[in-house]
Amino acid sequence: MNIKKFLFLIFLTLPTAAFSYETANYKVVKKISDKVEIREYQELLLAKITVGDASENKSFRSLFKFISGKNDKEQEIKMTTPVFQESAKNQQSMSFIMPANFQEKTIPQPDNKNIKIESIKNAQFIVIRFSGRAVDKNFAKYQNILQGIIKENGIGADLKNPIKAYYNPPWTLPFLKRNEVLFLIKS
Repeated sequence: MNIKKFLFLIFLTLPTAAFSYETANYKVVKKISDKVEIREYQELLLAKITVGDASENKSFRSLFKFISGKNDKEQEIKMTTPVFQESAKNQQSMSFIMPANFQEKTIPQPDNKNIKIESIKNAQFIVIRFSGRAVDKNFAKYQNILQGIIKENGIGADLKNPIKAYYNPPWTLPFLKRNEVLFLIKS
């Protein structure tokens, strides 16, 4: 590899590396393929906002204000990954995962009454990972692929409530992005 190509690759990855975020901890229960796995999240503490038809940007801004100090302790909370987005029954919701050093009892309470703190414990999800732009068309494509894999493998999953997961800042180049579709596995 020549020096120009090497420097170009370094330049491309610096913005992403500079914004490295804590990622929710999980255990891989079963690897189905390179891109599909069953995960167990022992505990996820979420700040979640659910709205009718409000834009993603408005939901994101509301959650970002919360972690920027618009809470009862005026405390900044570090950004983590992924950001979850769900659509169910004409309701849109977006969730930020709270850093692992918080518990339900210690997390600041949001000033915005539309933001709720939720805890999910010992949940298993089947997940497909993909790179590229985080647009509805790509999520729909991988959601359909994952639904086929779920049916082929006889996995009991909540197919009515797909979850979109975003891991990267918007300026990350598409081929470097990590996106996922998740379905909760029914117990």
